[in-house]
Formats: sequence, structure tokens, C-alpha cells
Amino acid sequence: MRAPALRPARCRLRALCAALALFVPLAASAQDPARDVLPEQLQPRAFVGPTGLVRLGPRVLFSAFHVTTGQELWSSDGTTAGTVLLKDIRPGFRGAFPSWQTRFGAHVYFTATDGEHGLELWRSDGTARGTQRVTDLNPGEADAMPAELTAWRDALYFVANDGRHGFQLWKTGGDARSTRRVSSVDAGPGAVVRQLTPAGRRLFFTATSHAHGHELWVSEGTPETTRLVKDIRPGAEDGNLENLVAIGERLWFTASDGRHGIELWTSDGSEAGTRMVKDIRPGEAASRPAHLTAVGATLYFAAEDGTHGIELWRSDGTEAGTQLVKDIRPGAASSVPGPLAAFGGRLYFAATDGATGAELWTSDGSAAGTRLVKDLGPGAGSGSPARFAQAGGRLWFSANDGVHGVEPWSTDGSAAGTRLAADVAPGPRHAMPLGFVALGDAVLFVADDGLGNERLWSRSTKGGARRATLIGDPLRERLR
Repeated sequence: MRAPALRPARCRLRALCAALALFVPLAASAQDPARDVLPEQLQPRAFVGPTGLVRLGPRVLFSAFHVTTGQELWSSDGTTAGTVLLKDIRPGFRGAFPSWQTRFGAHVYFTATDGEHGLELWRSDGTARGTQRVTDLNPGEADAMPAELTAWRDALYFVANDGRHGFQLWKTGGDARSTRRVSSVDAGPGAVVRQLTPAGRRLFFTATSHAHGHELWVSEGTPETTRLVKDIRPGAEDGNLENLVAIGERLWFTASDGRHGIELWTSDGSEAGTRMVKDIRPGEAASRPAHLTAVGATLYFAAEDGTHGIELWRSDGTEAGTQLVKDIRPGAASSVPGPLAAFGGRLYFAATDGATGAELWTSDGSAAGTRLVKDLGPGAGSGSPARFAQAGGRLWFSANDGVHGVEPWSTDGSAAGTRLAADVAPGPRHAMPLGFVALGDAVLFVADDGLGNERLWSRSTKGGARRATLIGDPLRERLR
């Protein structure tokens, strides 16, 4: 007599499970190794926190979190139906934590853990079968923690710790056999290599050694060609090297030699050719160049000379050719240029002239050619453009017009062609968009939906209404 009494409860339970399956599938069904992706009916959709968007053919790969799988590798063609969990690398809810997604050849390389091995180097060709660990540098469950993944010439270079030599420079051609350590900078637990920056036929990086502190190093891809370039601040003290940027064969960076403050430096890879470009703020005081950005053969940056405040500068690599572009906010007050971005052969950046807040400016390198593009947040308000990225033939960025909150904008360089792309978080709430990537006739980006969740969005590049489409969340799509 009990069975009939239980039947309605079981029916209600089955109905509830069926409803939940639309949005939160069971992790036990998360991966069929015989398929490239999960069957459509088992695909989790309501993911959050997409990061590291990288284009691979007609799709974008990224890392995202779902309650049943944790942080895993996802793939999207720009539609909800075409947005799928690519592979549950670490089955269950704990997640593989993919990071450092970088395109090299026909694959995207990244760092992840499968639960049996620590954080190691992986790669994907966009299919589940083709998503595999490259090698186990720090054997067992220990982490090699590959980082700074950088495609250069015919190999992928990265920093990793094999458990014996500290964080050194490594390279791979894509398999275990071709993966080898390149540097041996004070090999040991405390070794630190970072800031990998290709410049022509050389790869520059900074590294820490007991004898020289943190200084500039260079490699041509082999242990024999890997060496200290120059001990900029002699002895064991650090040269405070930051902001590495390449123009052709030459490297630009900021550093301090102990006699001058943090100033602009350059290097051709030789000790003799590594020098301070100009003591912009003479003596021990520092001009602190920031936002180093190349536009063609010219380097732009923000710096303070002690007279004009923090303003826009340019350099051709010579002392005479390192000059203030324009005192945008006249006198000792600062216009605080930054961040900076190259687009269409010109420089674009945020700055304030004192009459307006931090707004969108552009420069061709001359004072006359340095001008306000558009007052996005009219009057004393600040549009605060940031997170610049080129996509779909336009420059995309985040900004706040004082009405819509921080939302996605784009520009063709003109005032008329600078416009709000979408009001993702309706009203004054902030969407905080970032990670703009072109895909077909659309631009994909990450933004807060107004509910405190970072989601993946798509915006057509063909114009039309200021509207973006939410990707990968059918519940929210039905509510819109």
C-alpha cells in the first residue's frame, strides 16, 4: 500500500530534476571522451566569470566557472547554442582552473590541473579530444605553474618551476619531447624569471640572481645564448625594471641605476647598447614613465618632469628626440594620461585638461595634433575610458557617460563615430566590460549583467540599436 502513496512525490521529484537539468546538469555526465563536446541536452549553460578570451579559427576559447564543473575550458561561436563546455579537465565540481590562454600555431595553450597532476602546461585545438596536457614538468601533484606564455618564432616560451630550478625560462614546440628549460638563472627554489618580451630575433626578460638582483636578461632561444644583458644597478640591488615594450629589434623599459630615479631606458641586447634614454626629471628624483605604448616607430608614455606635472611624452630613442608632446593641463597640474592605446596610426588615451574630466584624447605626436576626441561624461564628470582593445576595425573601450554607468563604447577616431555600444547593465549600474575579441560580424566581451555576475556578451559590428546579446544563459535569455 506504500507504493501508490509515494508515486506523487516521485513524480514531483522527477519533474524537479527535469527542470533543473535545463540549467544545472549533473557533473557525472559532464564528459563523454568519445565526443568532441558534450551532447546538447547535457551542456551546462549558466556559467559565470569568463576570462582569457582567445580567438581560434571560427570560435573563441575561454575559462569560465559553472557550479557543477568548477572553472574549466569553454568554447563559443558567438551564440548560446554554440557555447559549450569544451572539456571537463578535472571531473567534478573542483575545476581545472585554466589560465594564461595563448594562441600558438593551430592551438591555444594554457595552464591547468586535472587533479592528478598539478598546474601544468596544456593545449587545445578546439575539440575535447585535442585538449591534452603537454607535459608534467613538476612530476606528480606538485605544481609547475606555467605562466607568461609567449609565442615567439617557432616555439612557445613560458616561465615554470620543475621543483628543482625555481621559476626559469622554458620553451616547447607543442609536445613533451620538444619541451626544455632554456635558462638557469641562479637555479634553485628562489629563482624568478618574468616579463617575457620578444624583440626581433631576441627574447628579453627580467630575472633575479644573487649577484645582480633583478635585472635585464636576453635569449635567442638556447641555454648558450641566454645571458645577463647589463647589471643596471650594480651589485645585488634590483634595477626595478618594469614596463618592457618592443619596437623592432629594440627594447624599451623603465629602470633605476641607483644614481637616477626611475627613468626611460632602452636596449639592443648588448651591454654597451643598454642605456638610459633621458633623465627626464634630473637627479635622484624619478619621472616614473608609465603606460609605455608603441605607435609605429615612436614610443609614447606618461611622465613627470617636475615642471609640467604628469603629461604625455614621446621618444625616438635619442635624448633630443625624447620630448613632451603637449602640456594638456597647463602648468604644474597633471593631465595624467593613461591608459594608452595604438589605433589607426595614432595614439588614443584618457586625460583631463582641467575643464573636462578624464576623457578620450588622441595624438599624432605633435602638440597641434593632440586633441580631445569626445567629452563622454559632459562637464566636470569623467568618462574615464579604459581597457582599450582593437576589434572589428574599431577601438573598443569601457567608459561612463554619467547616465549609463561603465559600459562598452567604440570609436573610429572621430567624435561622431565615438558611441555607446550597449547598455548591458541598464541605467546607472556598471557593466565594467573588458576582453573585447572580434568574431565574425560581432565583438565578444565580458561584462557584469547588473546582477553581480560577469557573463559573456556579443555585440554586432554592423551598427543598429545599442544592444548586446547575452551568451550561454538560457534562463536569462528567456527573461530578457
